[in-house]
Amino acid sequence: MIIIKPEVNVPVNELSNDILRKLERYGRVCYKSENLMEKSNANQFIQSKLELGHESIIEHEKATVMFIVDRGISHEIVRHRIAAYSQESTRYCNYSKDKFGNEITVIEPFFFVGKPAYETWKE
Repeated sequence: MIIIKPEVNVPVNELSNDILRKLERYGRVCYKSENLMEKSNANQFIQSKLELGHESIIEHEKATVMFIVDRGISHEIVRHRIAAYSQESTRYCNYSKDKFGNEITVIEPFFFVGKPAYETWKE
């Protein structure tokens, strides 16, 4: 198990010269397939996702903020629908593949850090 800290990432000028590549980057977060960007055609990727009804990725054209948080927090954020959201899918990501080191990644619960309950959670 890999434990990572929650974080907020505001990409500045990331792939700003190529909107399709930017859209592909954030669309691929949903499938944990960012590693395939170099081998792909951004236009084809986006077209295939739009055909499946995955339209939220085109809404990243204006601005994107990446929150690395646990699923409970993400559900609280998306509930109010003040923006467009794309999330890593627990249905479409195959975490048993070798590219993930056959491990899952979990978000460290900030409310346990430094407390005896943290070790119990970690075990």
